[in-house]
Amino acid sequence: MKKMIQTSAVLFASLALLAACGQSENTADTNGKLQIATTIYPVYEFTKEIVGDAAEVSLLLPAGTEAHDYEPSARAIAQLNEADALIYHNENMETWVADTAASLKDDVNVVKATEGMVLLPGEEDGHDHEAENEAESGSGHEDHSHTYDPHTWVSPHRAIMEVASITDQLKELYPDMADTFQANADAYIDELEALDDAYTESLTNASRTDFVTAHTAFKYLAVDYGLNQIGIAGLTPHAEPSAERLAELADYVKKNDISYIYYEEASSDKLAKTLAEEVGVQTAVLNPLENLTQDAINAGANYISVMEDNLEALQLTTKLPAKNDEASETTATEETEKTVYNGYFKDADVKDRSLADYAGTWQSVYPYLEDGTLDQVFDYKAKLKGDMTAEAYKDYYTTGYQTDVDNINIDGNTIEFINDGQSQKYEYKYVGYEILTYAKGNRGVRYLFESTDPDAGQYKYVQFSDHNIAPVQTGHYHIYWGGESQESLLEEVDHWPTYYPSNMSGIEIAQEMMSH
Repeated sequence: MKKMIQTSAVLFASLALLAACGQSENTADTNGKLQIATTIYPVYEFTKEIVGDAAEVSLLLPAGTEAHDYEPSARAIAQLNEADALIYHNENMETWVADTAASLKDDVNVVKATEGMVLLPGEEDGHDHEAENEAESGSGHEDHSHTYDPHTWVSPHRAIMEVASITDQLKELYPDMADTFQANADAYIDELEALDDAYTESLTNASRTDFVTAHTAFKYLAVDYGLNQIGIAGLTPHAEPSAERLAELADYVKKNDISYIYYEEASSDKLAKTLAEEVGVQTAVLNPLENLTQDAINAGANYISVMEDNLEALQLTTKLPAKNDEASETTATEETEKTVYNGYFKDADVKDRSLADYAGTWQSVYPYLEDGTLDQVFDYKAKLKGDMTAEAYKDYYTTGYQTDVDNINIDGNTIEFINDGQSQKYEYKYVGYEILTYAKGNRGVRYLFESTDPDAGQYKYVQFSDHNIAPVQTGHYHIYWGGESQESLLEEVDHWPTYYPSNMSGIEIAQEMMSH
């Protein structure tokens, strides 16, 4: 059976999950070393540092190859079938891995390097294209279909997490080598932490935080170190910006005295140089490290040295004197998008809904807050919004999510509340909705239900809020219950137990939260 250390059920539903422990029986090389294939350069280097002399690591994609568009040849697949393991970054980067993995032998272990990491939503040009559709449909993001930014490694902070993830998975696959892998990883993480410290020391409180780049591959770096990436193109190097977008950028660069426009050496610099020439500024290289040429590797370049070069390049911008009237391109968009999901709608658009919109089996997210699964979400919120620390966010959501009702099952007109294995089930009727206005000026709709069972007690009155204002099958919801009255429940705005489908893992829920 093919062993896998990744939980993306949608992507790899056809593959069996990793057996609990055990060695792979496939040792293709007669020297007894593990044979590990990797996809892109960062994964290649991270893996080499982890395994040391215990394995031979190969790089699948040739230098200069675009990972998104790569299609392995029959020969490449044959070579992969001789490997003990294939380590890839994630399906948002190597979109071809699902089909390739399905054609591999059962004893080739497939490892996802970002397993357990929460990703940021991908935005091709830094703008939200879903807002208009939301406003028209009267619903929020409930289709669970998102594109995520794969470029985690460009942030040393995230590189440390990725190395730890690969290490944990390899230790589980090859327990006889676990101590070696961990010792190697610890030594490498020490180097990465020093790099992380250098970025933090240099970029924290930078006088300039906006940087313009041809390839929007640096969002994680920007988020983790307090910068703001302004992209010419999109997440992929070959994405072409519109003429309107280029005009906006030219105007922004002129108004804000931007001195450098960054491009990546391995791709065409046409866009960056065209914009730079138009506005009369310089260009500099910012390397997203998707691949390195063999010449660069032979010359001693590696992840850390290139990231040190990137830091020096960024300092060309971040050390410039601050402009008193500097206004980030995102200043206008930092205000909450006026979407239905965020609480901006017309009264006339609000429609009645039935309990069928909430049908299903649901789990509380509170246990995932308690065990730390949601900590990455709080870290992102703190860095993206800057209004509270991650610890303060966790305290806020602890108050909101706290509940002793572990599961809720909704079928027909019945709601079943399960507390510590004990079930209480009652029938409900719909009694209308109420529109609430919050302190920030946005609004929400509570859908009210009342039990017809005289013994319902604390569950007699129930209200749902799910950021939708018209009939739609919900993807998650906040729920309020009590035995006093609907009016008293409407006064509760600090405590909102939250439920997601029972078949979602904690990390899937955390990832879904980042999409809102």
